[in-house]
Amino acid sequence: AEDLAPPPDVRPAGPRPVRISPWDEDPALGEVRAELAEMRGMIEREMQRMAGERLRGSPARAFALDALAGYGCEDALAREVAAKIPADAEPARARGLMLGQLAHLIPVATRDPLRTPGVVALVGPTGAGKTTTVAKLAARYAAQHGPRDVALITTDTQRPGGREQLHAYGREFGLTVVEAGSEEALHAALGRLSAYPLVLVDTAGHGPRDRALVGQLNWLRHAGKVRTMLVMPANAHNADLDEVVRRFGFIAPEAAILTKLDETGRLGAALSVLARHRLPLAWTTDGQRVPEDIAAADPSHLVLRLEELRRAGDRPLEVEGADAA
Repeated sequence: AEDLAPPPDVRPAGPRPVRISPWDEDPALGEVRAELAEMRGMIEREMQRMAGERLRGSPARAFALDALAGYGCEDALAREVAAKIPADAEPARARGLMLGQLAHLIPVATRDPLRTPGVVALVGPTGAGKTTTVAKLAARYAAQHGPRDVALITTDTQRPGGREQLHAYGREFGLTVVEAGSEEALHAALGRLSAYPLVLVDTAGHGPRDRALVGQLNWLRHAGKVRTMLVMPANAHNADLDEVVRRFGFIAPEAAILTKLDETGRLGAALSVLARHRLPLAWTTDGQRVPEDIAAADPSHLVLRLEELRRAGDRPLEVEGADAA
C-alpha cells in the first residue's frame, strides 16, 4: 500500500484581518472619547451637587456636611456619612450620629501586626516619620518581650543623619541595629538576624514619583517573607496621600500608620483616604517622644479628636513676652 500524505490545509482565499493599533485610529475618535469623558464628568459633578442639595434639606444632615468639610473630609465621604443620619434627627443628636457613622467607616487592623513574628518593613514618603516610628514600635516591643527579641535594619544609609538617628535609638534601648545599603546587604542582614522573633526595617524615604522608590520596594519583594506597613503623615493634603497609597500599593502593605496627628487641623483628609482605599489603620502617632507618643488605632478616639485638632489648627499662635503686642 502506498503511503498517502495528508491533504493540504486549504482555506478559502480572502483578505487577511488587519490589526489596528490605538495609534492608527482616526484622530476624530480620540476627540469623541475626550468629549464623552468630559460630559460624563460634568454629569457626575451635577449629580453630586444635587445629592448634596437634597441632603441639606435636613438640618441634621446639613450640619454634618458642614462639620465634616471643616475637618477636611472629602465630599464623597461627607455625603456618605450625612446620608446615614435620619433626616428628622434632632440637631442635638446630629454630632453624635455623625461621629458614630464616620468611626464605622474607618478601617482598622483586626490584629496588632507586631504580634506575628517575622520581618516588618516600614515604607512611606520622605519626612513621614518612619525612623522615629520604628524606634517607638521597637521600644514598646522590647519593653514587653526584651531587647534581645527585636532587631532593627536601616536601608537609609545615604541621608545625612538617617542611620545615626536609628543607631542612637538602638544604644538608648539596647537594640541591635544593622545597616543595609543594597539588596544583597539586606538579604545578608535578614539572614544574620533570623533568630530574632521580630525584625523591623526602616526604609529610606522617597517621593512617590522618585524612580529610586521602585528599586527599593523591589528589594523588599525579593527578600521573601517581609510584611510592610505604610507610614502616612496626617498633615499632608488628601490628594498627596492618595498618590502615596497608589504608588506604594504594588507591595500590598497590610496596614497603615498615621503619623503627625499633632501637626494637622484637618485630620479628616487622611481618614478619607484610608476609608476610600479600605487600607486598615494599625497605629497613630502624635509627638516625638519614644516610645510614649504612639497608640493602637481607635476610630472612636480619632473622630472625637477631630474638633480638638481643628480648633488647635485655627487658633492663632500665642507669643510670650512683651514683644507679642
